[in-house]
Amino acid sequence: MRPQSRWLFPLLAFLAVTASAAAPTQLEANKAVVKRYIGALGTRQFSSVAKSVQARDHKQLRNEFQNLKYNAAGSELERLGKPDATAIADRSNTITRLLAEGDIVAATFHVTGTHKANFYGVSATGKSFDFDEVAIFKLANGKIIETFQMADEARFLRQIGSRLPARKDGKLIAPPIPNDTRVGDEVVAELLAHPEDTAEYRHKLLMASYKAKTKPPGYTPASSVRAYSDPSLRAGNQNTVDLLNEIKAATGKDVPGSFAAAWSGREDRIGTLIAEGNQGMMQFRLNALNAGPLYTIPASNKQILSWEIGFAEFVGDSWKTAWFIGDELGMFLQIGGQAAQDFYFNDVKTPR
Repeated sequence: MRPQSRWLFPLLAFLAVTASAAAPTQLEANKAVVKRYIGALGTRQFSSVAKSVQARDHKQLRNEFQNLKYNAAGSELERLGKPDATAIADRSNTITRLLAEGDIVAATFHVTGTHKANFYGVSATGKSFDFDEVAIFKLANGKIIETFQMADEARFLRQIGSRLPARKDGKLIAPPIPNDTRVGDEVVAELLAHPEDTAEYRHKLLMASYKAKTKPPGYTPASSVRAYSDPSLRAGNQNTVDLLNEIKAATGKDVPGSFAAAWSGREDRIGTLIAEGNQGMMQFRLNALNAGPLYTIPASNKQILSWEIGFAEFVGDSWKTAWFIGDELGMFLQIGGQAAQDFYFNDVKTPR
């Protein structure tokens, strides 16, 4: 061996290892794409950013303001509305969670801004707001090919002091919800059929088991999950919880009824399920007959489909915390718009 080979080959090996370590993994590259998208969302830069990060055949599975958009579609409300970046010119998005598995990236982010112009038929109020939003992305070849977004529209409307705007035709339009989910038992069975010796696999099994009727060994019951005692976390129906607490504080009385009592034959069906490190995300959809009153809202006897998304944090193989966000506005629209609006957006101070 020539003298220079003694140091040349080790140097080349070191450089190869260093280059490999420096190169971002596909998961990190996908996260970087999503960060760009979220950072520009709702701003004047969004159009150009979206053009650079979205595939040509990109599918928008759900708009962030799906209920506001559908309620305004085809009506005078749509014509009155200004572009998002005009209606909320000072919008800012701060990512609070970001995890990825395979070709999927999921995120939660905090949205702040001021309602400065007509927004899907809601006249400008000049009020500031802050609400949470969740988004799930599917990527291929470094481009976003599918996007599912869900903003806390109920919190947004409550903060700016507005109810869902009324159309001249008197209709309140609930958007359609696709039937592209699976029962929890099916997801659990699929996971058990392909076991992996990874923390992420075990975390996904725990989350899927939460929505399955048949629980496998090692399942963590919901009662042990610290979902609602920590103020930094939230329930799926958090706006309802907040409203009930406001009424009780003002009147000293509880509002009769409960969330659970409104549903008959409830089945939560799972859409997307991923895990990375000590975090997990599960997208699921409430599927139930609204056979009982939901607090002051009479039973509609309609079949209700309502999205909810949960983020979990694990310590070892134990599920310790959970953060949920649900499409409360869409759920109440499906039950029956006017009664829901009276409950949600009036200045309710006494139980009815």
